[in-house]
Amino acid sequence: MIYEVDFWADYGHFSHPATIYSSLTYPIPPKTTIMGFLGAVGGLATIEEYQFLNAIKYAVKINHIEGKENFCFNGVKDALPSVKNHQQRIKQRKQFYRELLIRPSYKLFIDFSACMEMSNTIRENLKNHISLYQPYMGINLCLANFEFREEHEPKEVANSEMIAIDSAIPLNTKFEIELDKNYSDIRMATTIEKERIFGGFEDMLVELNGQPILAQPSSYIQLDGYRLIFS
Repeated sequence: MIYEVDFWADYGHFSHPATIYSSLTYPIPPKTTIMGFLGAVGGLATIEEYQFLNAIKYAVKINHIEGKENFCFNGVKDALPSVKNHQQRIKQRKQFYRELLIRPSYKLFIDFSACMEMSNTIRENLKNHISLYQPYMGINLCLANFEFREEHEPKEVANSEMIAIDSAIPLNTKFEIELDKNYSDIRMATTIEKERIFGGFEDMLVELNGQPILAQPSSYIQLDGYRLIFS
């Protein structure tokens, strides 16, 4: 069962998982970000509670991004070593820059088929626009909103032609560059385990203006007017 959800915010930032103060952002939310969003919707506070969401598959389409800007933030120098006995002793602060997406908006397609029973609360809350924790667009400085659109039965289509794919695609898919489009390749995590251990990294190709990518996948998922590749 696939849920179509619109997801947007005034600002967004999707950090590389290997960093604390990453200055650059991914253009689209990684699967691990979507897992965190769904955990907030369902009131699941820890990775251990929403770890079953590793089983979901998702596809993402950019609806709109106005651009990117660098913002200056105040942080704590040596943040992790300063925490002792569950208290943080702040001796020195530092400034750091972080790239934020301006008014990002995405269309998410989330396949819950592998965890239908465990995701009951999440799916009901999505339909009723309920989130038990505040959702945000990557980092907690960027509060986000969402709206459930539709529930779909997936249809897998075998393919041997160049066709327009509406979502991001795996980078190893055969594709053609169109000169009027803007592409970026990214490497993102697809799983998260206890103690924030990320894995299942995949290389993806994104069209940054939300335009379709001309590609030749061996198969794709057809949902109404969308052709999608899930990861």
